[in-house]
Amino acid sequence: MPFKAPHVSFVSFAVEVSPSGSTQVMILETDLHLNPKHPSYNHAAIEHLIASAQNYIQDTMDGPVHIRIVTTRSGEV
Repeated sequence: MPFKAPHVSFVSFAVEVSPSGSTQVMILETDLHLNPKHPSYNHAAIEHLIASAQNYIQDTMDGPVHIRIVTTRSGEV
């Protein structure tokens, strides 16, 4: 089941490996500004995106998973 949410343009997955083990990573590219000091920062939209990603992970993935959100916007403050 693909992950779809408002403001998400691309989703990919990675694996981070450390001496203590490995962790899956869900990477979301968004058009939202992620810097709280930016005038267009939308806290509610980011919280909704995080909750949607957490629900997706809970329903479709096993084991430890990290979520990485990356903005596609330039002009961060």
